[in-house]
Amino acid sequence: MHVETKDAKTSDSSAIEQQSTSHLVLIPQPSTWPRDPLNWTTRRKYTILAVLCLASFSGAIAPLSGQLNLADQEKLYNKTKLEESYANSAALAGMAAGPFFFAPISHMLGRSSVIFWCILFTLVCQIWGAVMTDANDYIPYVISRLFAGFFGAVPTVLGPRIVTDLFFLHQRGRAFTALHMAFLFGTIAGPTFSGFVSAHSFFPVEFWWTVGLLGFTLLCCFCFLEETGYDRETLDRNPKIPAGIVANRLATFFFGHRVVLPTTWKETAKIGITPFLIGMCPVTIIMGIFTLISFGFYVGVNALTPVWLQKPVSEGGYGFSLEQNAAFTFCHWIGIIFVQFYGHLLNDKLPLTLARRYNGGAWKPEYRLHVLWIPSLVINPIGLGIFGAALQYHLHYMVLALAVFLVTIGSLGSVPVTVNYVVECFTKYPAEAGIVIGAYRIVYGLTISFYINPWVEAVDLGWVYGMMAFFAVFSFMFVMLLMWKGHAIRKIQFASLGSSEEGRRLMGE
Repeated sequence: MHVETKDAKTSDSSAIEQQSTSHLVLIPQPSTWPRDPLNWTTRRKYTILAVLCLASFSGAIAPLSGQLNLADQEKLYNKTKLEESYANSAALAGMAAGPFFFAPISHMLGRSSVIFWCILFTLVCQIWGAVMTDANDYIPYVISRLFAGFFGAVPTVLGPRIVTDLFFLHQRGRAFTALHMAFLFGTIAGPTFSGFVSAHSFFPVEFWWTVGLLGFTLLCCFCFLEETGYDRETLDRNPKIPAGIVANRLATFFFGHRVVLPTTWKETAKIGITPFLIGMCPVTIIMGIFTLISFGFYVGVNALTPVWLQKPVSEGGYGFSLEQNAAFTFCHWIGIIFVQFYGHLLNDKLPLTLARRYNGGAWKPEYRLHVLWIPSLVINPIGLGIFGAALQYHLHYMVLALAVFLVTIGSLGSVPVTVNYVVECFTKYPAEAGIVIGAYRIVYGLTISFYINPWVEAVDLGWVYGMMAFFAVFSFMFVMLLMWKGHAIRKIQFASLGSSEEGRRLMGE
């Protein structure tokens, strides 16, 4: 746990940071106060980031933990497998809606406090889902998934605000990659672990194990999360943070308004409508359309793969057991590990190289988008095409696994880049910008269960995913438009919202 101190340790760390990055200009410029999160020690920053990643991971696991065990639910509730998948759609709907509610509240109560309480409520929702074991509990069970998503997605969407508080421009790419890969890994690991846990047990056990994980996450949040809001222009506005351990924790999590910058209900209401205003800006719409198509197809593939795998062979499926289905999800794991290494290597390095080589060291947010050429334009469409062919011609399940692996790389590789780009177009409102892109990312996937069957009947199974592959190529044209005219497009927005770090020199003399 870290509390505010005014010793020389933090200042020394800041000096070391500036010395080690002497070839880079630190953007934004930190103040001279140890209270400034930019001046915190590297260990302190990465501890907070690690806990934030754990909260994102746990919050993503919870709502989707019942994704694979459709057979038990089908028998208990007397529903079809497709109807059981509606619970996953409800979870995704909650993930899309919850951040719109909690982002403005975090301005009044604090980022860390809201994350802590949302993890607690997610834990309660998991217990709620676990006790829905009566034949008439289908609707309450679906509602429990809705609220698990409503609370569980909050750490990830408040994360961009904390990341921009803690890290400099040249560090954010890797931090965003870690944060969003933790969340996306949770959406994959949850079904995998739950599948193995409940393979030989009644399905509620797949929720009970997540209660322990969420409890551990809650403890880590209480011990290590800190409020990161800080006003570098008017230092007197910053509240005094209690130095004592107990007083600090109580002030942060039970009286959060005491550790945040003073705000009014009017300002909170303004923050509440900000995501909608950001969503109407052309740069957000253009990037949102790409995200909706590119990542939405992954959500559609991920949500419906269990249906195809567990269908009997006589009905065109693979006849997988729950345990076999859980083992199949490791192709997602391998894909996301690949994305993590790819993002760690390129998400900061490539944009900085482009700025140095082609713009004299001056920054442009559009440089971040060049990381997307290989995953989004090449790998994702190929993966979708192979997935469609595997289902159409009932190819070996390893061909299907290869397709899922490629779609995972292609779609998930775009997530941290697109969020980071939009956040850097609206640097004053990082959480709100992240919320909008998150909603675009989820909206397609949460609806696909309702119309996939008519689509298949209209064009056959193979061409459903073949069309997705062509749509994915088409969607990249929106990214190319921003690469070409991003500067001009970003100027078409509400004057009170627009802010970026374009033109700031990253390279020192």
